[in-house]
Amino acid sequence: MLLHILALAGTSAAQFFDTTGGFRPFGAGFNRGAYPQDFSVVGPELEAVHDSQTPPTGLAVDKDLNIYLTYPRNSGQTPNNVVICTGFNSEEPWPSAEIQNCTAGQDPSTCFLNVQNVVLDSIGQLWVVDSGIPYYTATMSGAEAIYGGAKIMSFNQTTSEHIRTYVIPQELLAHSMNANDVRINNTLGTNGYAFITDESTNSSILAINLDDGSAVRRLLNTSVVRADEKYVGSYDGNLIYTWNGTKKGYSTTGADGIALASGNFYWGVLASRRFYYISQSVMIDTSLSDDEVLAAVQDPGQCGSEQAGFTADDEGRVYILASEQNAIYYVDTAYPVDETVNGIPGNSTGLVPAENYVVKTLVRNGMIQHADSAAILDGWLYFNTNQLELSPSRQYNNTDNRKGPFRSFRVWIGRGPAI
Repeated sequence: MLLHILALAGTSAAQFFDTTGGFRPFGAGFNRGAYPQDFSVVGPELEAVHDSQTPPTGLAVDKDLNIYLTYPRNSGQTPNNVVICTGFNSEEPWPSAEIQNCTAGQDPSTCFLNVQNVVLDSIGQLWVVDSGIPYYTATMSGAEAIYGGAKIMSFNQTTSEHIRTYVIPQELLAHSMNANDVRINNTLGTNGYAFITDESTNSSILAINLDDGSAVRRLLNTSVVRADEKYVGSYDGNLIYTWNGTKKGYSTTGADGIALASGNFYWGVLASRRFYYISQSVMIDTSLSDDEVLAAVQDPGQCGSEQAGFTADDEGRVYILASEQNAIYYVDTAYPVDETVNGIPGNSTGLVPAENYVVKTLVRNGMIQHADSAAILDGWLYFNTNQLELSPSRQYNNTDNRKGPFRSFRVWIGRGPAI
């Protein structure tokens, strides 16, 4: 049959073959997906910067290029909550060994319970976000944060000296509030604001006034922060459920990653393929009702992947850590952009309307095994990986299929961090 086809094709038949002898049934230029080489990595090369023996969630890089990682206690004790990397395979507790583990009777606002992330702000302070949920209840239904333990703490980057603690008010801990990620805008208001995502089933977003410590909780239990109903993700070609032994369930993780860019607050809903943004000024305006805040949320459409971490650069580009695709995506939120979309030229000025957002791939690589947190410094985008979908809560019969070391990388983007 093949010889008959070639005979009919005549001299043009050669275009259906490549140099390896493969057959291209749709002609040259229509071979995407037909050959292993068509699945090559996308984007710049990855540069490994650190190997962890246990899976980290948070990552920061300071102005001296020190790398910090967090090892949360969501499913068990870890030796240290926060470390500074002293070599490719070596770490030390940061800012001290004494602060890593709250002890019985100790004020939980003065020590680490369950740190989720560490981030650098624009004035050289490192911030730690602590969910305040003890490790022995973190995977149980209805886990509750301890008042005083749920907090953010600021530290001097140079001296590691503790500067201030902002405890999340008791009344905001209702509905199993679970602080996951934090970003700081030092220029907003009198002394800046901190924005925190609550990844609980109900989910919400918090804003803390860094001047007086007052806080407001927004979008509680709304569709823009809650997981998709019976959400099923995909990882390395396999569907991912949640498991309690052999009992099947579904992920209910809500708002997770954060980025601040173009005056807006961006976040993704982890158990979904959705992301949103809202003006930072709207988020902190206590005169607005919850309904008015919800009405101000912008929906750019789905981004094609479950996503954990977000970060942003100084040109308004937001980066999305796309775990289902072993990739890091990006979207330009301010003009100029590369193309005309919906009739608006790419060389326009101002902010890109939500309906004109185009999500693109920065890098895709098999080594990106659930990128969780990212930071930008001196033209490099740093990120860690932790194989979250292979962890016991997401594997049948709670088998731990993660295999370390858990590598952190950097990739060149030629931009600086968002201000």
